Amino acid sequence: MGANQGLFAAAKLSRYCRRGFDYPVSIDNASRFCDAVFEFVRSQAIDLVIPITDWTLGPLSSGRGMFEGICRLALPSARALEIASDKYKTIRLAQQLGIVVPRTCLIESGCEVSAAGDVKFPVVVKDRFSVRWPGEEAVCGLVAYAYSQAEVESQASTRLQAAGDVLLQEFVAGAGIGFSCFIAGGEIFLPFQWERIREVDPRGSASSARKSIPLDDRLAEISGKLLIEIGFEGMAMVEYKKTAEGKMILMEINGRPWGSLALPVACGIDYPRFLIDWKLNGTVPPKSIPYKANTVCRRVVGELTYLSNLRAGKPENWTGYYPGFWKSLVQMALPWRPGMHYDDVWLSDLRPGIAGIANWFRMRMKPKLGPGQT
Repeated sequence: MGANQGLFAAAKLSRYCRRGFDYPVSIDNASRFCDAVFEFVRSQAIDLVIPITDWTLGPLSSGRGMFEGICRLALPSARALEIASDKYKTIRLAQQLGIVVPRTCLIESGCEVSAAGDVKFPVVVKDRFSVRWPGEEAVCGLVAYAYSQAEVESQASTRLQAAGDVLLQEFVAGAGIGFSCFIAGGEIFLPFQWERIREVDPRGSASSARKSIPLDDRLAEISGKLLIEIGFEGMAMVEYKKTAEGKMILMEINGRPWGSLALPVACGIDYPRFLIDWKLNGTVPPKSIPYKANTVCRRVVGELTYLSNLRAGKPENWTGYYPGFWKSLVQMALPWRPGMHYDDVWLSDLRPGIAGIANWFRMRMKPKLGPGQT
């Protein structure tokens, strides 16, 4: 189990973790990160490296040649990864395939902001990539909401200076829907679908709780078509928003292990195990595995952050629905029922989950430092 130097990593405390490895922070220097991983892999005779985050996926993809003959990397092709990581290219390709997408404008200069046309507020101002490397040091992506033309211009200007371009996207209200599958040889295996119950940031973010739902055949078809079109192989997730009218609108592709991966595992679809068997032994997974709808997975630290956000109150200018703290607390109070699981707390391996919760409280009790303080 590898993690950034100086970062708390609960998984290193797992009873199943045989060795922990602290590597240089990839966003500070991509080459130094790759060199450290390479040396560890070579010295420990590692068979397979599975990047988990965008911050490790990009550098290892760029440096994949140095690992040839040493170990295997659980990576899609460079082309597939490029399109999946590039939110604008994903949107453009989806449009060509007839998939519904939010109205999106690529802005490459300040004068293009005012020419973007009539927009409905709030506008989502987001980076084209979650992280990109113009050199050895990364530029990390941000997502913000703008409630006026002046805010759009200010936020877009800031991101243009930092990243060189930025996306302006219409805000889509609705339930977060995820579709995941395994792709090998141009075929789709192990389709799975879920709906977000709560998002850490109620305006839109990763989920703190989610439930399995029956497969939507149409959604499975268009998702598979999109992934096969970009040449993706391995495990992937496609994210949508379902509007009040029932329309499915594409948000993005996750071409790496995603944050809610514990839910399909709890439903009997162990994507990581199938990925390992496929990469090391060439074993293709089953075409499908039946699973139960309404299986729920929660992440304790995500639920705590969700409540913390509600306690802070609805953000200024936010006009959309925002849950109330006490009503949400009552809804969340039942710690367990049949069919409920946790991402981060497992009776068979308690230490990582307990340590993660303790770290959540510890970080929030730290005094905030003023300017010039360390």
